[in-house]
Amino acid sequence: MVTVKRYTVPGLLCIALFMAGCSRDFEIELKPAVPMLVVEGYINTWNPLYNYVILGRSQDFYDTAFSNVAVSNARVFITEGTYGPNDTYSWDATTRRQMREIRVPQLGNVQLPGVYFDPRLASDPGRSLRGTAGKHYLLEIETDGKQYTATTHLVPVVRLDSVTVGNYYNDEEEGHIVRKALITVHYKDPDTIGNSQLYFWQYRLERRFGWGSLHTNRYTPGTDDLVNGQYLHITHGNGLNVGDTITYHLASVERKVYNFWDSFNKARSNGGPFSTPVTLQSTISGENVTGCFSGFSVSSRRVAIRE
Repeated sequence: MVTVKRYTVPGLLCIALFMAGCSRDFEIELKPAVPMLVVEGYINTWNPLYNYVILGRSQDFYDTAFSNVAVSNARVFITEGTYGPNDTYSWDATTRRQMREIRVPQLGNVQLPGVYFDPRLASDPGRSLRGTAGKHYLLEIETDGKQYTATTHLVPVVRLDSVTVGNYYNDEEEGHIVRKALITVHYKDPDTIGNSQLYFWQYRLERRFGWGSLHTNRYTPGTDDLVNGQYLHITHGNGLNVGDTITYHLASVERKVYNFWDSFNKARSNGGPFSTPVTLQSTISGENVTGCFSGFSVSSRRVAIRE
């Protein structure tokens, strides 16, 4: 049994409890949480290096081994296929790739525990795993005697027509005035309901790796319920320094992927135990697991932030 904690009842409740004194002890038994497998997997049309799977294990609140969260030595596979009638998939066994914890030359031959790549990134980069728009992908994971699966669809790529710069303003940073601007992206939403987009950008000189390390604006409305088939002009509220150069990525995703990242951001910004509870909309099937297998169909543009 976990140690019982004591809480003092403050404020107006003292009025109701004044006959018994202005404080009262409550006994609350905090049960240990069941560790969960946390999955962050990607398949994209843009860059084979950014096709990877991260596996971790959630920690109990009282567990002091915070550094030991990576899940290594798992068996991880990604297979390409097609979606057929009656909600059926046809998986092409010849495309099945086993993802491994390898030293990747593009990342300085550093091996990242719990991060799984296609080994051909090291041995034959030109033939490494690359996503194809229109295809479906199956993720299979086996670890600690348990199996987990997920599917994702690489929807058609929505092409960026342009990224423009404007709305210049001065901002103060560490006692210095910095000239900044906002970017506006221009593209046409497809004329079918259900399209969703996520937005990422990377500065020219940055050497950080991974989708999670890119600058992002997932809070921008990214579904087409009210703008289906319209030509869109979306101005991001993130100020960018004049003189920088960025690579901007428009990632088209299926709705369940968008829903996961939307729930993730709401959970991350949750105001604490007295806020409305947020449940992650996991796309991974299995016991005691959460996370998402994200298919990104990417259109990119490089833009210089100039006045």
